[in-house]
Amino acid sequence: MTEGQVRETFRKMAAVVDRQNSGDSAYTPMLPDCDRSVAFQAALELVLNGRDEPNGYTERVLTVRRLEVKANGPKKV
Repeated sequence: MTEGQVRETFRKMAAVVDRQNSGDSAYTPMLPDCDRSVAFQAALELVLNGRDEPNGYTERVLTVRRLEVKANGPKKV
């Protein structure tokens, strides 16, 4: 599977996840601008680059992305 195929699959799944969470006022949708969605980018980073992390740890990626959200505030679309 190519990176482009992974990204397209993630976009399709983002629509599903957004729909599932549509009733949650605390949820920040990933679409329509998934390129700016911190959650979407974190998930992609974990899948595309996770094997490069020491022992497959997710902590660095998740910590960096959480700090990004805290610094910028959640993006509501």
